[in-house]
Amino acid sequence: MQHVLILTKNSLAEETIISKLQRMNCEILCSTDMLYRLQQGSVSPFLSYFQWVILSESLCHSEVEQILGLLKNHQLMILRMVENYPNEEEQAYWQEQGISEWLGKDISYETLREKVNELNKQLESKASVGNQILSFPHQSELVEQNDLKLLLKSFSKTELKVFERLIEAYPRSGVLSRKELCEHLWRDGDTPSNMSQLSCLINKLKRKFELHGISGETITTLWGRGYKLSSEFYDYWLLGSQQLENLRYATI
Repeated sequence: MQHVLILTKNSLAEETIISKLQRMNCEILCSTDMLYRLQQGSVSPFLSYFQWVILSESLCHSEVEQILGLLKNHQLMILRMVENYPNEEEQAYWQEQGISEWLGKDISYETLREKVNELNKQLESKASVGNQILSFPHQSELVEQNDLKLLLKSFSKTELKVFERLIEAYPRSGVLSRKELCEHLWRDGDTPSNMSQLSCLINKLKRKFELHGISGETITTLWGRGYKLSSEFYDYWLLGSQQLENLRYATI
């Protein structure tokens, strides 16, 4: 049985989606109190009971960003209820923040059933992989050369181009715009399709950092501005690269 938490400002407004989920034998908690507690910065261990979180359309974007920030370290599938589906660029941004899928207010039972089934497969896949995630090494600790070499070798050519640009941008302004990255990667620039591919690349980089033992915030998405490496990650990278005299950002 799937356990679903619906965060909303008005429980009565969620009766339709609750009814459809219950037909799928899901156990539902629709809560305004849990929403309030999260907004106060209180993350309850009770969250581990759920596999799914649905964010009501009654929440504004800034509230959703806050909630996503609090839930990012939890193994949850997070859905967003909407009246109008976001465009490709908006979807790319919210996927980076942690949204897995969008549900329209008028979604049919059949469509919801198939969407939930597909997302369940993704959730099971994530759970089966498992994560062995370590924190950033302390500055006094030696960054192993092989760790950095293996990390770089795991990047595709396109991922490496993105990583290089992020490293180069940090000492200047730190922020690299999505438009600039798209123009660097593709001849046709910042098309909606390329914007979506860029978001996938950023997510793949974050995942590879985690797989190589680097946890915490690595790449930050700044709404309307672009991407930036976290200061913790940049310091980690700088420490490691200084230990490799012949290692440059783009070559091994």
